[in-house]
Amino acid sequence: MLKQWLITAMGTALRPIFPQKPIPRHPKSVVVLKPCCLGDVVLATPALAALAHRFPEAAIDVAVGSWSRAVLANNPRVRALIDCGRVGQGAYGWGDVRALAKTLRRQNYDVAVTLDRSPLVGLVPWLAGIPHRVGMDSAGRGFAHTVRVSVPATPRHEAQLYLDVALAGNAAETDFWTEFYPSKDDAALPELPPSPFVVLHPAGGVNPGMHMPDKRWLPQRFAALADRLSAVGWRVVFSGTAADVPLCAQITAQMTASADILAGKLSLGQFGALCRRAALFVGGDTGAMHVAVASGCKTVAIFGPTDPRRYGPFAPETQAAVVWKARRLPVGGVGQGHISNFSWDDSASVDEVAAACAALLGVSSL
Repeated sequence: MLKQWLITAMGTALRPIFPQKPIPRHPKSVVVLKPCCLGDVVLATPALAALAHRFPEAAIDVAVGSWSRAVLANNPRVRALIDCGRVGQGAYGWGDVRALAKTLRRQNYDVAVTLDRSPLVGLVPWLAGIPHRVGMDSAGRGFAHTVRVSVPATPRHEAQLYLDVALAGNAAETDFWTEFYPSKDDAALPELPPSPFVVLHPAGGVNPGMHMPDKRWLPQRFAALADRLSAVGWRVVFSGTAADVPLCAQITAQMTASADILAGKLSLGQFGALCRRAALFVGGDTGAMHVAVASGCKTVAIFGPTDPRRYGPFAPETQAAVVWKARRLPVGGVGQGHISNFSWDDSASVDEVAAACAALLGVSSL
């Protein structure tokens, strides 16, 4: 692709202008840049935990977009959240980049950690005058970093790539998983049915940086799965945004059992609190799935046109399972386009998903 070739050529030419130097051992302040999107910001939480572990005396701020801000609103690793404006989210320009750099410059950060491949996002800390800049170097796009962390060509989980950056040059490593912290008010949910319940999330695939609705499992399959769960005593709750209410209604209309629709009724924090109380969450490659996992909920993630080796649940194997048919995907992940002619016809059958659910619920079958 010509655009990618030009970016790589530009990055290669500019590299000598930005000399490499080690990260200070005891920085006083660190800013993490992770503008977008919901799931990606959740996947950045292990890196935040690793930074807090590595630099226990440093104040850690995060520059994040408004779409994803709620993911980190109660995270104890973070001192403050900085609105990154439009940077790193859909269409943005040099004016947005300079405005964010100006905001960061006022804080006099010692270290910037950029968890984004964009060369423009990578330039922000340099324009802000931050002396130490750590980030991913994917296809030459990390030229502005003073510590460049290479990105392998083979599939590697996004959360692990972010951890690679957070731990750059530091051998000390421990287990870090995704985290989500609902507030006390979030936990005060409306009364739910007394029977044990399972959360089904049929939506996803749409955010400021992507429009990929083919990531959604088929409505009729969600209906069939919900009926199987109901038949063995599980209450089914459908989640989503207000825009997902018609989709949830379409699914419940195909069911023989009853279900609760909470789509559009919960904030992100309340959704996380809901997942903490649920026996299981089932959904696709979505930010909601990652929030459910980060909340500690057992999760079945249904993947189709994207790669769970890059974007799957980042949790111990005992907590999460993936249903996916392996297929050839773009080398660089979803950022390099969609699979042509993808169909769910031969992927993630109801029987396969039900078997994964039964295993995590500890029952023989559904």
